[in-house]
Amino acid sequence: MPQKVCELIVADAGPLITLAYAGRLDLLLATQAKLVVIDMVQIELTRYHTPTSQLIIDFMADNAAQVVETEIGKEAARQGADFKKRHAGERAIQDFLFDFYDQNNGVEAADKFALLLFEDHKVSGTGFVLSDNVYVISTRAFLARLEALKIIASAQQISNAAITAGRNFSQREVDQPAKGAPEVKPF
Repeated sequence: MPQKVCELIVADAGPLITLAYAGRLDLLLATQAKLVVIDMVQIELTRYHTPTSQLIIDFMADNAAQVVETEIGKEAARQGADFKKRHAGERAIQDFLFDFYDQNNGVEAADKFALLLFEDHKVSGTGFVLSDNVYVISTRAFLARLEALKIIASAQQISNAAITAGRNFSQREVDQPAKGAPEVKPF
């Protein structure tokens, strides 16, 4: 059975920001998966002007990234600057994951699965309810896999480029297979 990563889910703004600082947003397309961004990520990116905000928004538009709405994201969009709910990003991720499970219940994990890309340390330390077809990977582990597959020459070189440009990002390297298909590699 051919392996298929259906969706690359960007769970927090960190991977986008890090890859933008490194000048390598294109690596999000390397898996040839559908690029999906949780709405709270887009809200976080557009709420404040940062050196990479417009570059990321343009990249998402140019590459038809799908922005998935969540209940917490809709609330944040309605309230605008007045929105102050704690842990909104984590709530949006869990909302998305519940919907992903509901839409894919009964689907074999190896047939359709999502690669949940994150950088925020709260994502790796939070007890998210993951369906059997969700593979969790941090930005550093994502880069390491791309290097192992010879898609990039050096994960460290890209990390260094981001750091040199002013991005100090998480040292965590998480590469957690989907429970329902531990033998399936994300790409």
